[in-house]
Amino acid sequence: MLDARNREHLAARGFVIYLRAQPRDLWSRMRQDRSRPLLQTADPLARLEELFRERDPLYRAVADLIVDTARQGPVPLVAQVLAELPAECKLSA
Repeated sequence: MLDARNREHLAARGFVIYLRAQPRDLWSRMRQDRSRPLLQTADPLARLEELFRERDPLYRAVADLIVDTARQGPVPLVAQVLAELPAECKLSA
């Protein structure tokens, strides 16, 4: 998302869904995950907040649909996304 060319490709080639989560929610999901290099800092939550401030506007700029994930599980989240997709994006049975 940081590269403008990537954002242009996304916006031009498909329907972009931004699954938006607050930094604190992300931290609760990832605090045990040691495979995230950007979070290997003294204050990972502060880093997540910094990344969110930097990247949220970029994701919003290309998103056709923004879904706040909050603390939803995968099943209700998928149901919400499917309910909010425009008809031209849904596959026919």
